Amino acid sequence: MVIIGRVYILHKENCEYCYIGSTHSPYMSIRMCHHRQAHRRKEKDYRGLFDGGDPQISILEEIELCDDKNDVSILRAAEEKWFQQTPNCINQRRCYVSPEEKKEKHDEAVKRYHNSALGKVSLRKANLNQKLKKYNNLKVSDQTIDHVRSEIKFLTELQKQMKIENPGVKPYASSYKVS
Repeated sequence: MVIIGRVYILHKENCEYCYIGSTHSPYMSIRMCHHRQAHRRKEKDYRGLFDGGDPQISILEEIELCDDKNDVSILRAAEEKWFQQTPNCINQRRCYVSPEEKKEKHDEAVKRYHNSALGKVSLRKANLNQKLKKYNNLKVSDQTIDHVRSEIKFLTELQKQMKIENPGVKPYASSYKVS
């Protein structure tokens, strides 16, 4: 069974904005219903596309997908291509990010986190946990092990306090929002 994926554009006469999307739904009316519902619930800002009624929906490209609906990376890549070519697009997130770009963004986010105060505390704590593992396998004095455990406990409390003071800082947080 072949599934047809479609890349589409929502646009309206006298509106400078448009929206690029994709779907593997058999009927475009179903996808339009989801957009209408998101607009009505104010979940998304369509910047006037739904003012005075539904926008027009036009198919930009049709793509044959394998039997598996879960393999939509081809469809997402096509959507990203159209998004990059279309001016005044209101999409807020990237449609497709290549595995290489994902890894690069992840590595950047990890580096940023490790350079933050919270990241440095986490690295120190991880280092101490590794030491504690080694110490458990070796003949090390109980006093040394207790010292490492108390420092880990202190760092755990410090992490909790730092997370309360800076709730927006998350480990490895990265976003693929369009800038």
